Amino acid sequence: MEIDSKGSVIRVRIKRAVLAGIMASSLAAGSAFAAPLKPVNHADWMLKKMVLEGDGSGLALARPVTLAEVVTLLARLKGETSLKPEPGSAYWASAALTWASKQGLITSEEVKQPGQAISAARINQLAGKLGYSLALPDQEQVTRGSLFNAVGDALTLHITVGHTNDIHGHIEENKNGKEFGYAKIATLVKQWRQENPNFLLMDAGDTFQGTVFVNQFKGESVVPILNSLNYDTMTAGNHEFDYGYEQLLKLKDMLGYPVINANVFKSDDTNLLTPVYYATVGGQRFSFIGFVTDETPILTHPDNVKGLTFKSPVEVAKKLVPELKKKVDHVVVVSHVGIDVDREIAKQVPGIDFIIGGHSHTPIQTPENVNGTYIVQDWEYGKSLGRADLYYYKNELVNFTGGLAEYDETVADDPQVAEMVKKIVSSIDSALNVVIAHADVPLEGDRTIVRKRESNLGNFITDAMLEKSKTFKGYEADIALTNGGGIRTQINAGDITKKALYDVLPFPNTLVVLEAKGSEIAAAMENGVSQVELGAGRFPQISGMSFSYNPSKPAGQRVVEVKVGGNPIDPNKTYKLVTNDFISSGGDGYAMFIDKKAMNSGITLYELVEEAMTTQKNVNPAVDGRIVEVQ
Repeated sequence: MEIDSKGSVIRVRIKRAVLAGIMASSLAAGSAFAAPLKPVNHADWMLKKMVLEGDGSGLALARPVTLAEVVTLLARLKGETSLKPEPGSAYWASAALTWASKQGLITSEEVKQPGQAISAARINQLAGKLGYSLALPDQEQVTRGSLFNAVGDALTLHITVGHTNDIHGHIEENKNGKEFGYAKIATLVKQWRQENPNFLLMDAGDTFQGTVFVNQFKGESVVPILNSLNYDTMTAGNHEFDYGYEQLLKLKDMLGYPVINANVFKSDDTNLLTPVYYATVGGQRFSFIGFVTDETPILTHPDNVKGLTFKSPVEVAKKLVPELKKKVDHVVVVSHVGIDVDREIAKQVPGIDFIIGGHSHTPIQTPENVNGTYIVQDWEYGKSLGRADLYYYKNELVNFTGGLAEYDETVADDPQVAEMVKKIVSSIDSALNVVIAHADVPLEGDRTIVRKRESNLGNFITDAMLEKSKTFKGYEADIALTNGGGIRTQINAGDITKKALYDVLPFPNTLVVLEAKGSEIAAAMENGVSQVELGAGRFPQISGMSFSYNPSKPAGQRVVEVKVGGNPIDPNKTYKLVTNDFISSGGDGYAMFIDKKAMNSGITLYELVEEAMTTQKNVNPAVDGRIVEVQ
């Protein structure tokens, strides 16, 4: 690229780029250590901040740089903006070339060939002589874009944040479900931490509840694993309260890092947990605010949060963020409130650099930017590990890239964490050998029954689902549906142990409430019986409703009648359905429920049924004609 300059600016003739004056002391502020999940383009913010100047026609980032351009750039970085060309020299970069020669940067032979392409190694060497640490990869030619990015890396403080949320006790690898498990997560965390010393690891809640591996020990089993990962902080999710808030306080004391929350208050109006975590990274002072959904009192048993007040995260943020901005350089929110409320916080509360979210199980592949605040979230169950890379220039967040490192079975297990996971898994058998109830009749869970017809066990499970939904204020369901394929075996009459129930419900599917029209419910029943002759797992087990069907009819035309509460279903009416998260995400062909706005309780079917059996003590469900086969 030819540069038309007399020593004061770097100017591109066809597509102009001008590098504004940059002080050398700024360059020493940061360095490039880590490899973000997505490419970083520093040119955009450098233009906005007048580090680069352009006429809007583009920077021709793919074009290779020349020796003349590099030394002109280096001269400007050293503050040499008034260099005079040699008398009689008409070459645009003669002044910079003379300066570079006098500095001992380039040879007399190089001065004679200013338009030659220059290698990355040579650029790094020249910059290094002047005290600038560039990290251009070894190449014979270097593009403008690569040079600008190298300069941008050198100018900025680069911070990498790893983040998790809603792991829900999924401690071991699940290849079928494409879940990392903590052993593989630990490997990635160690790699990222080694890549960038300015590394933070955050968790946005719902960590201690969800599978038998944590539920049986009230979350305590996973603490050694979490401590080994060396989190910086976590926010409490709503399910952290499921064992009672006293157990949450115990777990907090067992962890080697703080559990934060700013919107839950005790009866004396003091915070239940530390509201803010402070950290200094790269010389910058950060504050991290923790929030949990204010719907927690209706998502857990009232006794678990007795005496506590859950205030609006938005309102608390409005008050707290301005106060923190007076004390620190940067404010970050670690929230368990869901993507919609995260967006509302960003919209209503300026001054937040970014929000690490959870609760809504939203896989944010590309960070959202709402009102200047970035929002990230790491899906669910360890299916991915979230990463955000932040770049600060003169204390301002000028570049942000992020995404999800999704499950990859080739990632090696960390041996230390793998041993911890193995210890927990092996301890479950003894923990599950506990009687929870008595079956007065055999509970029909054999696949030849639950995938073909109404089952007394299917009725018990769906009745429990419907009953549990009545405790979710605003989400009380009309009907319940689960897939027969999720019921894995039967239970004989006699004592019921936790292990026997776990064999019936081994999947960590959670209870979800959504809204659907009557026509969609009828379509769901059609889907449920569409492969009955094949014994498919989609066969429905239901509560609060009934239907009849003719298996001899073609698939899609088999359902004869559907009733809700004893009345014919209204195809235009909206009903509340409680189901499992597998079905709500379209599993087993239930595509009519995809993208429905849903409330995921986080309560597993195992937890739900264990609670129902423990309460009832003597279990004796019956078949009552909810599903009728006709000819």
